[in-house]
Amino acid sequence: MGSFDFEYWRQLAESDPRAYFQLRERTLRSFIDQHPDQASSLSELQESIDSARVMAGTPVQACRDIMGQVGDNLSLLSSQLADLQREIASISDFLTSRSRRR
Repeated sequence: MGSFDFEYWRQLAESDPRAYFQLRERTLRSFIDQHPDQASSLSELQESIDSARVMAGTPVQACRDIMGQVGDNLSLLSSQLADLQREIASISDFLTSRSRRR
């Protein structure tokens, strides 16, 4: 999956939607199978994307919905990173004060 030929996929989707979705599924499954340590989370992510596409009704709305999910996850990651940074600072302060007492 090193290079992506958008034109090929576009033409396949237009000329043979069934073949497009079959190849899409095989390609996605192959990618997920290449990452066994993340297979569960990648499968969940793909299910979420597929659900958003079905529920949205239009490609534009699907894109908006998926980008909203991405934004939500980035916000959560940012919050978790801030929490970790506070914990690291707290531990660093504790270790610094402990070493000064000795």
